[in-house]
Amino acid sequence: MTEKVLRQSRLNRIFHWLFALSVLLLIISGFSTYWTPSVSHSMAAHSMVHRSLGFFATGLFWGWVYYHIVTQSYRDFWFRAREIGDLKGLFAYYFFFRKNLPRYGKYNPGQKLIYTGWVFGFLFQSVTGLLLYTANFGNILPFPITLQQLRFYHYAVALWFLGTAPLHIYLAATEDPAKLQAMLTGWVRKR
Repeated sequence: MTEKVLRQSRLNRIFHWLFALSVLLLIISGFSTYWTPSVSHSMAAHSMVHRSLGFFATGLFWGWVYYHIVTQSYRDFWFRAREIGDLKGLFAYYFFFRKNLPRYGKYNPGQKLIYTGWVFGFLFQSVTGLLLYTANFGNILPFPITLQQLRFYHYAVALWFLGTAPLHIYLAATEDPAKLQAMLTGWVRKR
C-alpha cells in the first residue's frame, strides 16, 4: 500500500519557483548586459529591468529566509562540517562505484552543500549588485576595490550560479523523480 506524504509545503514551492524564475531572468538580463545582440534597445531600460529583478529576487530571498527560520526547516538543507565525511559515499554513488545511494535525511550532503553555497552566493550577489547600482550615483565604494574588480566578482559568482543550477536540475530529475514531483505537487508516494 502506498501513502502520500507531504514533502514540500505550498509556500516553499511558491518561493522555489518564483525564485528560480527570477534568478534565471537575472542571469539572462545580467549576461545580456555584456553580450547585447543588438543596439536597438535602450540600455537604461535594460538595466532597469535587471535591477528590478534583483530587488524582486532579494525580497523573495528574505521572505524565504524568514520562512525557514520560523519553521526551523533550515536544518533540513544547511550543510554542516560533520557532513563532509558523508560526501565520500555520495560521490561513490555519483561516479558508479556504489550501486545504491546512501540513506540521508530530506537532502543529501551534496544538495546541502549547493543550497548553503547558494545562500552565501545570493547574499554576495545582492551586496555587490547594490554596490554596483549605487556606484552609478558617484558613491565611493566602502572597500579598497575598484569598480571593475567588483564587476568581475559579481560576474564570477553569476557564472557559479549558471553552473550549479543545471547540476541541481539534472540531479533532481535523475536521482529520484519523486523529489521533482514533490516540487510540483508537494507530495511523494511512500511504500
